[in-house]
Amino acid sequence: MSMLSALAHVEAMENMTAVCLTAFRHHRLSDRPMVIIPLTMAGEAGAPLAVMAGTTKRDMTLLVVPQPRNRDQRFAFAADLGRVVMDYINSYRQDRRGEGERSQYTNVPQIIVPNQGGINALADLGRMCRFRSTTGAHAVPEVVPEFGMWLTFLVDTAEMTGTSMLLPLTTMLTEHWATGQSTLEDQNLASLMAWISPPRGVSIAQALEEAENPDVCPPAGPSTSPEFDNRDLAPAIKRFDTAHALGDPHRLAMARTELSELIAGQVKPTWRLMWSAISILRSVPEAPQTTRRHDRDCQLFTSHSDYRDAGGLPQRKRDTAVSAARRLSKLERALSDFEAAMAFDDPFVLADRRSGGEAFAGPVVASQPHRTATTAKNTTVPRPWATIRTTDPLRLAAGTKLISPTMQKGHKAVVVSTIPDGDATLVTVEITAGMGRARTPKPGSVPDPGQHVAYLPDPGWRPNPSFPDSDHTPWTHSATPDRPDTDSAVPENAAAEEWGHDN
Repeated sequence: MSMLSALAHVEAMENMTAVCLTAFRHHRLSDRPMVIIPLTMAGEAGAPLAVMAGTTKRDMTLLVVPQPRNRDQRFAFAADLGRVVMDYINSYRQDRRGEGERSQYTNVPQIIVPNQGGINALADLGRMCRFRSTTGAHAVPEVVPEFGMWLTFLVDTAEMTGTSMLLPLTTMLTEHWATGQSTLEDQNLASLMAWISPPRGVSIAQALEEAENPDVCPPAGPSTSPEFDNRDLAPAIKRFDTAHALGDPHRLAMARTELSELIAGQVKPTWRLMWSAISILRSVPEAPQTTRRHDRDCQLFTSHSDYRDAGGLPQRKRDTAVSAARRLSKLERALSDFEAAMAFDDPFVLADRRSGGEAFAGPVVASQPHRTATTAKNTTVPRPWATIRTTDPLRLAAGTKLISPTMQKGHKAVVVSTIPDGDATLVTVEITAGMGRARTPKPGSVPDPGQHVAYLPDPGWRPNPSFPDSDHTPWTHSATPDRPDTDSAVPENAAAEEWGHDN
């Protein structure tokens, strides 16, 4: 946490109100997002209990697994949810622009879950579904493995900073607002919204007290509260099991209805809270470079869609050493690019990075606009110098490549030297790009004395969604199946056995 971020949290605590950290919203918010609230059974890893999903506040679908330990019920639930989600995803697989290899879809789906735990629950569900066989003794509906592969794709892309196809709502909120509570407490959607937008006529302190009461504000998942589990859920599941064992259709229907009503009571407060949060986020202006990141999402979505249409294999259970290294490199580059783009677009973020010595700003005290240099090809090119006096703490060494949010588009520079000057630092930079193709720099491309400029490190990379690796496959996929792992569980069906994946 930087100095300004820490101060914002302290201010929020002292004033008992959320403090804005950014001037813009740096993630795209779709006009038609799908909200999904997953619930899992306590003590049963990867056992789905229920899901509420929908694309509008008044149009929701509640799916419940009466007995999460029952395999057939789990996959019937996965099939029902898969049809809902795949209908939503396929609605975006209609309009493409361009021709041949350069064509791509013009928009992408967006799924919003309450918190990071929701993404983890969807990851477990995707892993459970994507290796299932549609034939044989343990056959599942065809939508189940397709849904699992798409779900895994969305979970994988969610790890790439800046993508907006699968987002936890708490991350979007904490990116823009600082609260007076810990990072762990910020994962509680109810308490986070109590800081940002408490109910009318209710103080933040009272709203926080209610948010911590599971009877008033049930958890946003994926786990339900222990009190609810012991008091209501466990007896209801037991009554369902008894009715199922007796084979009484009337009692079975009553038990199903009871379970659905119990779980609906747990999920609906979160459902309403999520749509309120989405409405608040829509009021925050979108950052300029969000459009560029949306175009990257479109290419990622198109790449995976074409891969699935071509009959591509399920994603690996675990990466090989080479693919893991590539994946890590891409994730790090995406993070660097996103942080640079945030600082480039947002003066609040730029000030935050300046306070940590990762960027600097100040007036230009000297300039050499007509300076030239000779390249290795014996060509003379303009290489102006400018000296900036900054009082910011500086941790950028000579040779650091820079970009500037205060100069013309395409402006780039490199640090030549840093010289202490009392309580300030004189930073000399060499302009390397954005000056046009003439022998003399175009007007405005070189900062003039007295002009206030800002610089931050250039990530030197822009995400390429096609990711042209050696195997020419999307970054979440494998060209060949894994060999069986000696430490994996015994596969439950032929597909898992063939690809060497566990359940």
